[in-house]
Amino acid sequence: MRFTKLFLLSFVFSSVALMGQTDKRILRFDSLVEILSNENQVIGSFSIYHNGEVFYEGSFAQSSPAQDEGSKLYRIGSISKTFTATMVMKAVEEGELSLESKLSEWFPQVANADKITIKMMLGHRSGIHNFTDDDSYLQIMEKEQSREAMLTRIASLESDFSPDSDFSYSNTNYVLLSYILEDIYKQPIANLLQEKIANPLKLKSTYFYTTGAKKKGEQESFYWTGEWTKASNTHPSVPLGAGGIVSSTGELCQFMRALQEGKILEKNSVAQMKNGQAPGLGLFFYPFYSHSAYGHNGGIDGFVSHASYMAADDLAIAVCLNGTQYPLNQLLIDLLSIYFEQEDYQLPSFEIVEVAVDDLKQYTGNYKSDHFPLDIKFFVEDGILKGQATGQPSFPMEARGNHVFEFKAATIKVTFDPETGTMVFEQGGQKLPFKR
Repeated sequence: MRFTKLFLLSFVFSSVALMGQTDKRILRFDSLVEILSNENQVIGSFSIYHNGEVFYEGSFAQSSPAQDEGSKLYRIGSISKTFTATMVMKAVEEGELSLESKLSEWFPQVANADKITIKMMLGHRSGIHNFTDDDSYLQIMEKEQSREAMLTRIASLESDFSPDSDFSYSNTNYVLLSYILEDIYKQPIANLLQEKIANPLKLKSTYFYTTGAKKKGEQESFYWTGEWTKASNTHPSVPLGAGGIVSSTGELCQFMRALQEGKILEKNSVAQMKNGQAPGLGLFFYPFYSHSAYGHNGGIDGFVSHASYMAADDLAIAVCLNGTQYPLNQLLIDLLSIYFEQEDYQLPSFEIVEVAVDDLKQYTGNYKSDHFPLDIKFFVEDGILKGQATGQPSFPMEARGNHVFEFKAATIKVTFDPETGTMVFEQGGQKLPFKR
């Protein structure tokens, strides 16, 4: 329900591929869409752009309630922060702001405001507490909030740490940055989005969410209860530039590419946003094997999203989901594995294989790896194979056949070789060997 950063999916489906239809990757994308749609794993859309052109676009559909046909628009949650950070960097380039400006110039009532810089807020190093983490947030999220009410709430928060001494993701930073932009330019942030980004890039489906009449194609969000059930909506006065933007997967690809190719900001400003592999200023680093991407994840009210750009490959990818049981990270791995033709990639299977308890015992034991700091113990409990890393909670494993087990919630896949007493642990695109 909170608009947070998410770390690094009835069969009806549609796809658009502008590459040759004989490309086997197109067929695999089609199969992935079919599998996840048939299993009610996800509803939403994704786009993959290469060299600035559509390589593939697909939509996962639901059986009910029916989705609008045509372009689908989604609330993108915290990907909004990349847009807001871009507007802040634009203000710096225009001489309206400095990254070293202190928060106290605008809101001295916030704890440590005289020590907190704009740069710290962009990089989540301000120590300002994340107001969406508080239990009281659930009582206000669906109600309209004035700027005064929000500032009173923010001013009441105690700091999590001394400014610039640590990193902690906080939506509060970007709500305050939204207010600062409005004060600098004397207009609503919704207008600034259009003026500084959407209009120059001709993004016609990227705008701030409102409570008024929905635009054609604007989606509702759902959660799975045996059927897709409509989720609640955070009032747009709450998230602002931290999570309030609506867009499409295609326009997110266009934006991420234009930003990182220097079409909106100067290259030096983009370099500061990337900040190497550390948490940047509105951009996060996402590795995939030898490939590197910069972008952002998002989540709000059942919407889950991702948008990033791989400069070396000139590849942009965006995923917007308005209902999911399937982990976003795993879906990204699926999509990129297909695109880059990873040889060992297999399409997801949802067939659970029954394995006798006596057969499960061949996998039990304590496994160690030179490439992982924790041991992983596997044991049988209540007829289920479970795994447990040192000092961590246990997790149940579902058998997929051929000595393969998965824990879908954390995108963990384990392949055992009982004869050699080894196993391969996979998560987040990494494959690590372990020995018992």
